Amino acid sequence: MTINGEDRDTTRGQVLLLAAAPVGSRRRLLDPEAAVGEFAAIPAQTLMPGWHQPVEVVPLVNPSGPQAVLARIRAAAAVPGPLLLYLCGLLVRDDRQHQVHLALADTTDTTIRYTALPWAWLARELAARRPDTTAVVLDLLADNGCLPLQPADLALPPRIARFGVVGPPARRGPWQPPAYTAALSHLLRSTPDRQHLAQLHPLAAGHAGLPPGSIVIGPRPDRSEGTVDGPRPHPATPAPATATTAPPAPPAPPIPSPAPPSAPPSAPPPTSSAAEPSASPAAEPAAEPVAEPVADSAADPRPAIAEAIRGGDHRTAADLTARWERAIVQTAGPKSPAMGDVLEVQATLAVAAGAVAQATERWLACAEHRLTWTGPGTSQVQLAVRNALHCWQRTTDEEPSLPETGRRLAELLRTTGRPRAAAAAEDRLADLNGPAYTPPTAWSR
Repeated sequence: MTINGEDRDTTRGQVLLLAAAPVGSRRRLLDPEAAVGEFAAIPAQTLMPGWHQPVEVVPLVNPSGPQAVLARIRAAAAVPGPLLLYLCGLLVRDDRQHQVHLALADTTDTTIRYTALPWAWLARELAARRPDTTAVVLDLLADNGCLPLQPADLALPPRIARFGVVGPPARRGPWQPPAYTAALSHLLRSTPDRQHLAQLHPLAAGHAGLPPGSIVIGPRPDRSEGTVDGPRPHPATPAPATATTAPPAPPAPPIPSPAPPSAPPSAPPPTSSAAEPSASPAAEPAAEPVAEPVADSAADPRPAIAEAIRGGDHRTAADLTARWERAIVQTAGPKSPAMGDVLEVQATLAVAAGAVAQATERWLACAEHRLTWTGPGTSQVQLAVRNALHCWQRTTDEEPSLPETGRRLAELLRTTGRPRAAAAAEDRLADLNGPAYTPPTAWSR
């Protein structure tokens, strides 16, 4: 979330961390302590970049009693400054009124109406928040009885920025660490430039390894330059949240969208404004009907490419990307800054197709290309190198291109200030090639 630098309110901001799981459940639910611990370790200034006033962090781990939780939410909603609300847990539906609730510590299948927090209460308390001063981050599972989710089930006021995932019903087993929360907190801590949640959210969803049937919740892709993805003191055009269903294939990094000069080009992938009934048994609702944005594919084909990837039509996505690359080469040249965007899309296509070796090479090419136009500390370069490392670590030792991409990766990791990661990559290459292998760092001696 980003705070506008002008006319800051001199009030206190708040981060409310709410994570709960029914203590008597035998299913593999999300671990509340691990969830809150991930976010509590992030400096408040990182969660609210640009906000220089005090920030109060309030953790609520496995609370019981919806009235007590409601009082905490009500107090947080009354804070005049920016508010970040983090929710982690299990969504359940009561049998009588069929309303969606967030399960708390004492919730059972027969006591949902009395021991769980109704989602409608949360929406009601946030309704009075000023536009663009509130962000909600969700890492949730949906109970079997909660499906299918209806348009009004997870509705929040349109002025609330919303990011997160809703996973399918959990099987039996011990509690699990929240993968999306862990990925997002890692990105927030490790990204050198303080970035918007809108930029880091799709990367976190891609790195979390979401199971098939998961719902990825994010803001609309057609936000104007004047809007932000989280709290700031002054109003801006609201951007209702939307949702897409995660495909069975490994999640891909986001298709980069156009960004203002001060923001990196990697932005969230375009998402539909409403889920079709046949596309998924569960759909994240918007607070009010929203028209589908019309993309100018001649100027920027990335919305159409992202739509093709989501539909599993990789051939169409590849054709669109190839035509775009030819247009960039003819109009701007193969070494132009715009070619970096093409390389990012090519890498995303490779990830979506499960070709991790090809994705590694494309991310490396993207990082190397970006370095000819910008410094190693910029977020564009850092994110490309991080994605290259993520893909290379998943490439098998039998892949013929592994040594070459490993050498390039190690050099980029050192260039971008990650010597320990570079050493780890060199160690893997040494194990692969035997004692005769010479790390790239020795070449300059």
